[in-house]
Amino acid sequence: MRVPWTWLNEYVDLPWDPQEAAHRLAMAGINVEELTHEKLGVSSVVSAKILDVKPHPRNPGQKIGLLDTGTERLQIVSGAPGFKQGNITLVAKPGATLPGGLTIELKEIDGVASQGMAVCTNELLTGQPPRPFEDIILLPPGTALGIPAGELFELDDWVMELDLTVNYSHCLGILGIAIEAAALAKRSLKLPEVLARWNWADTHGSQKPEPDHKGDPEFKIDLPQPEFCPRYVGKVIEDVRFAYSPVNMERRLLLAGQRPLNLIVDVTNYVMLETGQPLHAFDADQIKGKTIIVRSSSPGERVVTLDDVDRELPENTILITDASGPIGIAGVMGGKATEITEATRKVLIESAYFDPLTVRLGSQKLKLRTEAALRFEKGVDPTAQAAIAERAATLIADLSGGTPVPGYAETNYLDVEPKRIVLHMRIVERLLGTKFSPETCKNILEGINFQVEDMRTHTEDASVSVVVPPRRVDIHGEVDLVEEVARHYGYDNLGTGDLSRAVPGGITDPGLLHVEKIRDLLASHGGLECVTNSLVNPEDLASLGWDPDDPRGNPVRLQHPLSSEESVLRTSLLPGLVKVASSNTRSGIQGLFAWEIGRVFFPSQELLPVETRQIGLVSYGVLRPKTWLGGQEESGFYRMKGVIDSLMSLLGVADVKYLPKAGMPFHPGRSAKIVANMSTIGEIGDLHPVCLKRLDLPMSVTACWLSLEGLLSMVTPAESVAPSRFMPVERDLAVIVPEDVSGGEVIDSISKTGRHLVAVTLFDVWKKPPVPEGYKSLAFRLVYQPQDRTLTEEELAEDRDRIMDKLRQDYKAVLRS
Repeated sequence: MRVPWTWLNEYVDLPWDPQEAAHRLAMAGINVEELTHEKLGVSSVVSAKILDVKPHPRNPGQKIGLLDTGTERLQIVSGAPGFKQGNITLVAKPGATLPGGLTIELKEIDGVASQGMAVCTNELLTGQPPRPFEDIILLPPGTALGIPAGELFELDDWVMELDLTVNYSHCLGILGIAIEAAALAKRSLKLPEVLARWNWADTHGSQKPEPDHKGDPEFKIDLPQPEFCPRYVGKVIEDVRFAYSPVNMERRLLLAGQRPLNLIVDVTNYVMLETGQPLHAFDADQIKGKTIIVRSSSPGERVVTLDDVDRELPENTILITDASGPIGIAGVMGGKATEITEATRKVLIESAYFDPLTVRLGSQKLKLRTEAALRFEKGVDPTAQAAIAERAATLIADLSGGTPVPGYAETNYLDVEPKRIVLHMRIVERLLGTKFSPETCKNILEGINFQVEDMRTHTEDASVSVVVPPRRVDIHGEVDLVEEVARHYGYDNLGTGDLSRAVPGGITDPGLLHVEKIRDLLASHGGLECVTNSLVNPEDLASLGWDPDDPRGNPVRLQHPLSSEESVLRTSLLPGLVKVASSNTRSGIQGLFAWEIGRVFFPSQELLPVETRQIGLVSYGVLRPKTWLGGQEESGFYRMKGVIDSLMSLLGVADVKYLPKAGMPFHPGRSAKIVANMSTIGEIGDLHPVCLKRLDLPMSVTACWLSLEGLLSMVTPAESVAPSRFMPVERDLAVIVPEDVSGGEVIDSISKTGRHLVAVTLFDVWKKPPVPEGYKSLAFRLVYQPQDRTLTEEELAEDRDRIMDKLRQDYKAVLRS
């Protein structure tokens, strides 16, 4: 958003220079990215009176005039219609400079000397030749002679370039900036006469002046889908004539980043930049059936837009149509068939409220970003459409001689209720760290045209009840009002005292508390937390080799991705974490343990995808080098499993099993499914060699994922158990079982069969002779510790026999001697 300084000061008399104003606005949160002094470089162009005009002897299309600049008389040759005796115009004298480095020289035109040039607006502002039907600049009668063009018009000006975030949409009109500046400078706002009559800046929005009538509108407005367009106003101006805009209007538009076209189109752009409400002008005689219909597009519909592009319209794009079909894309761009031309004599001004989300989706699908779409998609004042249509009609009538038809055509399904929010002083103090009185907040909010209806001043619960102007679509709740108070109080006035050192109450939500415990645990194991992008490259997902029927291989695709490398929503945290491992490897990092807690997404029959949270872990290489304090610690399956065991113990998740062979992207011989309470809650293992090759990873990588929602559903509160007064007793048990029997299954069976066991640990696996081929020897350490006594040898032998009977029955186990 570009704001010319002179234009801004038309609405508020600021007591500062441009630099100070830019600083004050920036301190109020309005980001002034750049302040520049825009100079046209015009010199020796002055006002002059045409004293005499006679025909050119050799060229019937040219005339010879004698012009008086007040200090000298010049002979000028011109063919402009306004080059008549008695008119006052602008003349570029010999040696004059115009934009683009153009220098005016003494020259002959068909044998007649011309001592300069009578200039038109396009020549004065751009240095380019006259546009079709463009006349020279005619100054008011009585204008003093010899006055430089820079003193007659706003040629050189300061321009503030604003970088506005979404919550500053009210500043997408210069009047919105003026309201902010007026409050900061404690000056009054000066509205254009029409907007003042409609109370455009009022807390309750624009209101019809009295008396007011809609008249008998010639055009009908049909809104069959009010969810897309709930309000549409059409204002007719008759007897317009084709013309170009005055010099100052064109210069302001150029400084604001708009290209002047013709008076009627320029007025719609000018009022949009002034108020933030986009407008569009139709050639009313080209609208078939005298009916405007706003509806969504049908498959196969097309329209030629103002930029001469024949566009196929995506389904559910909002269209402006007449009896013959589409004549514009609502909120984005008008159609070629009804554009304003030199033949236009009747104009229909469109001022509407379009659904922000639908406009944004249509603009994105068409890849057509316009100033109108930028404003509509952020939301506009739903009460101001008629007022702003009248403002544009008045400007057109004043400048082109047209006649506005009394009243306007309108269809309106909106019932705008004032938004009321109670602002509590304790909330202001808690968020800003400074005490504010209700009176202070009232003065600040009323300064930016909010209304304070009620004020409670007693200390216990002091507050103000605030009515929000409808043009402030960015204000939704109490915290937004706190921001308004802070901005206009001054961030630099909030003081430098420390905020409260302790967060009152801490985390109270059990789910959040458990997640924080998980974070602390993973960090204590040396893990580094990562935050990877939820948007991923589909090739990264495919490289992990998920089976065709695996939902992780079927991601949700974005309709309009910014990049092919961020075109799908992730179905797993592992692709992002593996890329982290890969980039660290290329950087020469010898080992890494990284983890992430984040959301993953899956396709759904509903409008939005299914979201769930996961924990992802990845590790490789040497995690801790050998030092005098201890040996080298390396990444691997069992280290990762130890981290997972610690996590399960922390959360109190019982009955956890590791079942052999997880699916892709894990190695079939070095992976496991993690099962708890008969449900699979994750997978762990080394990455498959095929995946390592696809990802160009030169070393073994261990990874794991866990369902966070599944884990949280199994959390068991920790119970305190008094330690036994009796010494623990350890016994070793070695059994030979078939090779396909897992150690975890045997541990589970021992734990359930034995009595008074507090720990069962597998400490040795042997597959060589004398163990027969196809079998393996598993050695376990059993720890007994009852609460009430020390076990006798007879009780221990009886328990061992009981365990062996169970193992023989389930696994054909043999006691190894």
